[in-house]
Amino acid sequence: MSALLTLTDGQRAALAKLACGVESPGGVAILCGPPGTGKTTVLAHLADGQSRAGRRCISRPLAAWDTDRGSDASLFDLFIVDDAHESDAEAIARLLAACRSRRADAAVVLAGEGRLLTLVSRDHHVEQAVGLRATLRPFSALETRRLLEPILPGAATRPEVAAVAQTIHEISAGIPRAALRLAELAAVVADSRADAGLTVADIELVHRRLSLQAA
Repeated sequence: MSALLTLTDGQRAALAKLACGVESPGGVAILCGPPGTGKTTVLAHLADGQSRAGRRCISRPLAAWDTDRGSDASLFDLFIVDDAHESDAEAIARLLAACRSRRADAAVVLAGEGRLLTLVSRDHHVEQAVGLRATLRPFSALETRRLLEPILPGAATRPEVAAVAQTIHEISAGIPRAALRLAELAAVVADSRADAGLTVADIELVHRRLSLQAA
């Protein structure tokens, strides 16, 4: 099975847009989305696809680019920068300038949460350099159900399991990372029972306990 089949429709669309955005020499693209929606996964697929096409890629957080100036950036065709929203507009501008000075035709992908768009808009030259923006959104109920099917067998066919999957989707607000965590803990509860059953009340109880632990 192709690794791409593990992505949702939204993630595949974002991946396709990024791949298109980095085709042009010196292209700059942005990937934005809430935490837990699969940005790092999409970036990994992008790097893998580009590497298979013969392009040399390097990926690291923006803070590492700002402190590590010893690496030979001229060797790379694609720079992938994750968690760029955690920095500031000046650091992003320095990064793009450094990439251009070392390898003018290299492409850059900046990834992060929504704040990244605000940072980019603060520097006219950076904003002008960005040729493409891709966005990841929370999952739909159907996407969450498909995500949980390996953990909750019968989520697509059994009404009681479908109700559990729907409750997990609602509690997690469609954020896949949160949905998976809740489902995995619920599966532990099910494994402790003779009938391996789960109810909506079980999910709500697990969620309350998680909330208390986080408080």
